[in-house]
Order: sequence, then C-alpha cells, then structure tokens
Amino acid sequence: MKLDELLALWNQAFVKVLDVRLHKLRAGDNLPPYILPSHLFLYSFRGSARIRFDDVPFSVSGCQALHGSKGFVLHIAVGDEDFEYYAVHYALRFPTLYRPETVPLTDRNPWLLAPYSFSPSRPVSLLNQLDRLYEIWAGGGTDGIRPLRVKALFYRWVCELLEQMDEPARSPLPSDLVGQAIRYIHRHYAESVTLERMAEALNYSVPHLVKQFKLGTGKSPIGYLIKVRMDKAKELLLRTDAALQDISEGVGYNDISYFNKTFKKYAGMTPGQYRSARSADYAGSDRHTNRIISSLVPEVSGRYNANDNENHFHYDRLNKGEDRNMIQFEKRGKLAMLVLGIALVLSACSGSGAATNSNPRSSSASASLQAETTVPRVSETISQTSQPAWPRTYTDATGNNVKLEAQPKRIIVSHFSMMEYLFALDTPPIASVLADRILNAFETLKPYAQTSQVADIGQVVTPNLEMMTELEPDLILAFSGTHNDVYEDLGKIAPVVMLSIEEMNWKERLREYAKLLGKEREADAYIAELTALMNDTRAKLAPYKDQSVTFLWPTGNGDTFYVLDDSSIEYVYDPEGLGMKSPGAFKLEDDAVSMEGVTMLDPDIIFVVDYLDGIDGRLEELNKSKVWNSLSAAKNGKVFKMDISANAGGPLAVKYVVGQIGAALVS
Repeated sequence: MKLDELLALWNQAFVKVLDVRLHKLRAGDNLPPYILPSHLFLYSFRGSARIRFDDVPFSVSGCQALHGSKGFVLHIAVGDEDFEYYAVHYALRFPTLYRPETVPLTDRNPWLLAPYSFSPSRPVSLLNQLDRLYEIWAGGGTDGIRPLRVKALFYRWVCELLEQMDEPARSPLPSDLVGQAIRYIHRHYAESVTLERMAEALNYSVPHLVKQFKLGTGKSPIGYLIKVRMDKAKELLLRTDAALQDISEGVGYNDISYFNKTFKKYAGMTPGQYRSARSADYAGSDRHTNRIISSLVPEVSGRYNANDNENHFHYDRLNKGEDRNMIQFEKRGKLAMLVLGIALVLSACSGSGAATNSNPRSSSASASLQAETTVPRVSETISQTSQPAWPRTYTDATGNNVKLEAQPKRIIVSHFSMMEYLFALDTPPIASVLADRILNAFETLKPYAQTSQVADIGQVVTPNLEMMTELEPDLILAFSGTHNDVYEDLGKIAPVVMLSIEEMNWKERLREYAKLLGKEREADAYIAELTALMNDTRAKLAPYKDQSVTFLWPTGNGDTFYVLDDSSIEYVYDPEGLGMKSPGAFKLEDDAVSMEGVTMLDPDIIFVVDYLDGIDGRLEELNKSKVWNSLSAAKNGKVFKMDISANAGGPLAVKYVVGQIGAALVS
C-alpha cells in the first residue's frame, strides 16, 4: 500500500482518543500478550525491545513509531536496558460515503490490517508533542475544551508523523538539513525557538546546523527566524487592528520592548510608525474589498462591509499574565527576554520634563503642538548650548513637540527601568510601575528604597490611571511602542513624553534624561566619575585582557541560560570601557543557550547573574553538573556571583558591574 493511500485514509477519518499512557518496563521484562481493544500508536524513546503484533516482529531501539490495529495481540520483550514508550489508543471511523475498503489496494494489506513501524528523522519533535498530549490527558479535569485540545494535539502529532514519512518522496535529498530547518522555523516561529532546540529536533549538532544553514541561505538560523517573525509582524500590523502586545506575542516575543527594538532594526521604524506610514497604502488597495466567491455556495446579492470584521479584536492582557511577561518574578519558562523587562531598558530609555504635551489627542490644557513634517532623532532635540534653561522644547519619539515651561518636580515613570536614571540625576520619581518589587529586589536600587518615597502604580502596560491622577504629576515619561495603547489616557492626566532611544549607549541615554530634567551638569559629572572608575579598573584588569568573560543568567528550570549581550553590558567589551574579551559570536545567535551551548563558549571567566537571595542555590545545583564542572572557568575557580540588576544597563547598573568585576578579579 502506498503512503498516499494512508494520507487519504487520515484525511477521511474521524478520530477519538481513548487513552494516552506512559510506560516504563524494566530490563528483561516480558509484557504478557495483550489483545488491543483499539488502534494503537506506540512511540518508543528510550531503550530497546522486541515487539510483535500477532506474528509480525519488530526490533525497536531508541525513537521509533509503531502502529497496530484493534484485535492484534501485542507482545513486548525488553532488552538489556529499561524500555520507555508512549501508548496512544484511539478509535477510527469513516463517514457513510467512505470506507477503508474503497481505498485501492495493492498486493499488500491495507494500513489498518497490517502493523508498520517508522524511524522518524526528527524524533524529538514527535516526542515533545506526545509529552504535551500526555500532560493534557493526565491532567484530567472536566472543562469542556479538554477533549478538543486532546484531539487537536493528536491530529498534530499524526500530521507531523505523516509529513516525516512523506519527506523522502518529496525531497531529492533525504538529509536536506537546510530545508528541514526552514520548515521547522516556519512551523514554530511563534514559539520559543533556540538553536539548541532546533538542532535537537532535527537531530544535528548546533555547529553543523549553523554551518550548513549559512552555506545554504547566507543567513544564520536565528537571523532567518527573525526575518520570518518580522515579515509576519509587518503583515499583522497592516491587515489587523491587533494591539502591539498581541502581535509581539503572536510572532514569538513575550517582551514587547524587545520586539519593538528588533522590529526597528529590521524595518527602520517602530511598529507603530510602520502601521501609520503603510496603512494608508494598504487600505487603498483592493485586498480587503475583493469579494469571496465560493463554488459551493451560490452568490447572494448584497453589500460586503469591509470594516465589519468580527475577527479584529484585542486580547485582555490581564488574562495573559502581564506581570509574568514584564518581570518574570513568578515561575516561568522564557525570555525571554526578559524577566525584568530588561530588554525594555534598552529599547526605550529617556525622559521629559514638567511639560506641556503636544499630542493633539491629549486633553491637557497646557499642551502646545508645533507641527513637524519630519520626525528627528531624539538625540537631535534640545541642546545644552542651543536653548535656554526654561522654557525649552523637546521633540519626542512620536514627533510631538513638548514645551517644558519649568523644571519638572513631580515625575511619574511608566517603566521601572527609568528610575535609576532619575536617581542618578538626583531627581527621584514620585511613582513608578512595579516600584515596590524593583526597589526591594535590585541591589542598585535598594539604597533609594530607604531614602525616597516612590508610589507603586501597578503594571508596565496597564498602570493604575486612577492612582496616577491622584498623585497630580507635572510630567509622565512613557516608552513608544510599550505604552501606545494607554498614551491617550496618560495625556488626560499630565503632559506625556514618549521615548525611544534604544540605539544609544548608557552615556547618551543619561544625557537625554538630563536634557529633560535640566540636569546636564549632573549628568556630565556622573559620566566623568564613572569614566575615571572604568579607566582605573581597566588598567588593573590588564592581566585578564586575553581571557574571555561572559555573563549567564539561568532560566527558570536551570537547563538553559540567557547570555547578557552587548545591549546591556556593551561597556564591558568596549575598548574605552573595561576592554574585556568577548567569548565569541556564538552567543549572538540567540538570547538563550543550553549547558552544551555554554561549553562551546567555554569562557575563561563567568559571572552568574541572578537575584542574590537565590543565587547560592543556583550555584549549588550547577556545581553538581559534570558539564558545568568541565568549563574552564569552573575548573579554574573563575565563577562569580552578580545581582540581576546588572542587566538593567543604566548608570547605576554600570557602576555596580564595574565595581563587582574589579572586586572579583583585582586583588
């Protein structure tokens, strides 16, 4: 029987999952003969065994899929190792107009009457889906959606199995790694994708995958993944009214600011600017007004309302665990990026002053808009030498001119990363999102928790507007992209400056805040002091100039790590900063690496970055790993602790990191 006949069978069949079980048999065990009460998929993933369906034998080792039909007698004799496998029992029926016997038969028995086995080319992908199916099945519950979810996952697993069975026929190269990787990316771009997971799913090593993919496409796998995600994001921005947060999550980014930053690098503008600039052209096309003509349904006269699309809606972020996405204090798998919204730190730091907001949508009575035909860079706004102290005008990231009548005194920041810039300039905010948590969690901010009163106004994307109104601020600082959805509401409370300065280094960001606060001299003094500290520390680190250093942040399960990259610690590798050696370009392939990926970096010096109250436990677990202990840094006693606030990338974080590196390495 040909494979296309099996595909035809599954395309016609109705399926009901009857049972999903995970079995582990001990070495040498013999399972008593068992008459199958239903059709069965058996998927082995560890050990070896001799399996018979009636008198049809199979020798099974490692990952292998087998199928037997109702009424067959199953025999399993385990080899010298424990044998583990999933068993999925299901019922199959066909519509009245279709029967299995109508499938053309060759001299071989039909698929439902003869057992078969298959060795998958991507066994991990199949195993991961079965893990999820078993989790849902074993979880029990009576919620109405569970049976549908089980059926959907089973269909997805069968589809993946059939695709792998069909690959040799469709591809002239059975081992077309590049083609497999491209299909994997297009199938999983909305999920958390790392090089390690991709390589494991394709059954290749990471270096081989990267090398072959670059030879075949000219791009790295992660570079190609980013392109796929950004192209999909462009499409969603133009053809839907979905909120930016929903689009960000829909293309694989839980951190909206990291999404904004990546999109701007790819498209040359922020997502909001792209939607505004291109939506007119898109709306003017006939894409939305082409009538759908069905060959099955007769055409009915009537008007099609292109604007009445019930599928255009916004998700409720409160039900999506916004708190987890923005800071990851609760248990969670990715990054993410990142828990602390640290990517947000770099994708949008800057400030404003006690100002009048120029946005025409704002109801602030003092707003003053000066129309501009172009949107200048934030760094091209007010200059210390070209404008008087007060009043002064600031052009924000949206192109709005905000006139600052006087130095701001009561400032609310809508992202916690802004706090350290204001503290460094001796202008504490009166309120911040997540203030209570961050002030008591970051080592860099703990001193200010004792000396400043900063009200907590809730979450990053959904701040408490009522509380903000009661505080009577004279200025609100927000991030372009992150706070687009609440911008109009914020403007009803006080003047708002929208910021987007992700391309700036920490010095430029500090100076930008200083311009808004009238603290240019303080910024210059802080930068001079910190530059002197860096120069002194760099000289003392001369013996380590040829040793590579990296910063690893363990993820929730401890099996993978976020690698702090140049966006948050660029000064560590900058020749004019600390001038230390980077562990190599591999870390730039993705934000997270597995333990095996760290062995490829094999840095001479490692700083483990985490919350200090739990970092000792992290190190204790890592020290139990043979792979970890094989690293050069571990063998030579060059593994050090560092607080998570190092990842913030602001002026206080820079000072903290420089001091910690000096204390660790300079005797």
